[in-house]
Amino acid sequence: MAGSSLRPRPFGLKEPLGSWRALDVALVAYALLASMPLLVGMVRGVVGCQKQLIVNALILTVSMCVVRWSRDTTAWIPTLLRFCYVPLCYLIFYRQIEIIWPIMRTAPLDAGLASLEGRLFHAQPSLAFRATFPFPWLSELFCFAYFAYYFFTPVVFLTVLFRRGYLAAERIALATSLCFFACYATFWLFPTVGPHYFFPPHLGPQLYDGYSFNHLLFFLTSSGEIRAGAFPSSHIAVAVLLTLFARRDLPRLFAPLALITVLMFPAVVYLRAHYLLDVPAGILTGLLAFVITGRIQGRGSEA
Repeated sequence: MAGSSLRPRPFGLKEPLGSWRALDVALVAYALLASMPLLVGMVRGVVGCQKQLIVNALILTVSMCVVRWSRDTTAWIPTLLRFCYVPLCYLIFYRQIEIIWPIMRTAPLDAGLASLEGRLFHAQPSLAFRATFPFPWLSELFCFAYFAYYFFTPVVFLTVLFRRGYLAAERIALATSLCFFACYATFWLFPTVGPHYFFPPHLGPQLYDGYSFNHLLFFLTSSGEIRAGAFPSSHIAVAVLLTLFARRDLPRLFAPLALITVLMFPAVVYLRAHYLLDVPAGILTGLLAFVITGRIQGRGSEA
């Protein structure tokens, strides 16, 4: 024990991680919050709720095991797992949204959002954009931007972890987790399925025009997208958030991330993944997440 206590801790840590950190608490809090409507749905006999409650119970169990294993470790594997297990749950919670929102609402709110866009723009931007500019090269460019977004989280998280250390990476992971979880909760309360489900042919993502990235993007979205979660765009919110963090912590990554993020603004509309109004809502969400979590974490560090 004395020898292990003298070993340097990985990723620049000077002290033990301890039992419960803010990132762990955020995961547990969201899992419990998501379990509440799932419990209501199970009582009502909604299909899938019991299975998802078991999934959430397993997540809570795993979190306790990971925390216990890593609380005073000097080994890099449990330390890395302590950092990574929360982001690994993003997709699980995202898939739950499609089960939760029908418990909260009888129908999605797309009709109202589409009607509002029709009054504002005298057209449906998610339909008119691609019809006006039906260029394969433009579709390919937008597919590239949308596809590249899926690498934002692992690239930023792991690059900061290995270059700036655990605490710097944890601050970004906490802000990103809170941003995702806030979006997910909003999707339950104000569900919108998105243009590629709401407008004909109502089939969800289809193979886009293009050359290579259209196929790569379709490979991800054809099985990964759900009938919910359009407003606000969590893609835009998280892309904006991570781009702002890159400007502060990873200046060499800022330019490419900023370029891809800017391309995503029109891309998500052109590819019918989002309504036009989802984009400014996503930008605002990302900005608020950056400012609010920065202030909270700043107060925590001062304390």
